[in-house]
Amino acid sequence: MAKYLFALSVLCIFGIAASLEKQETEDDLMSKMETCKTEAGATDADLKAIVAQNSSSTAEGKCLRSCLMKKYEMMTVNGTFVPDIALKYAERYADGDAEKLKKAKEIVKSCARIKVSPDHCQAAEQYSKCLMKKAADRGLTQFKL
Repeated sequence: MAKYLFALSVLCIFGIAASLEKQETEDDLMSKMETCKTEAGATDADLKAIVAQNSSSTAEGKCLRSCLMKKYEMMTVNGTFVPDIALKYAERYADGDAEKLKKAKEIVKSCARIKVSPDHCQAAEQYSKCLMKKAADRGLTQFKL
């Protein structure tokens, strides 16, 4: 159970709602996390930083974030944020609450417009910081990004 909660926390970083099917989510996320951890050369500390919603302090942690965003199609292979996919996750997060959905859409649209580094790992970090800050500014404390 703890492993699932840890995995779900990483998934929620990107605004993906907990309403996804539990087993499918767990299996899919665990597979993607392990793949990304290996690809990025990331450590458990890098994973913990993401779960704690902290900035990644290592290049590997930033690349882990980028890899996960790409695996969930929120970032293209070219390092560009994909707002349409993020908005689909925002709809799940809002769970029918029109006010939450409105705020989530504003956040996604705003962060999609920021200028980011051409480095995909750094760009993922910048998008994530934007999403977290704007969610906090709008009082979406459960909108874990």
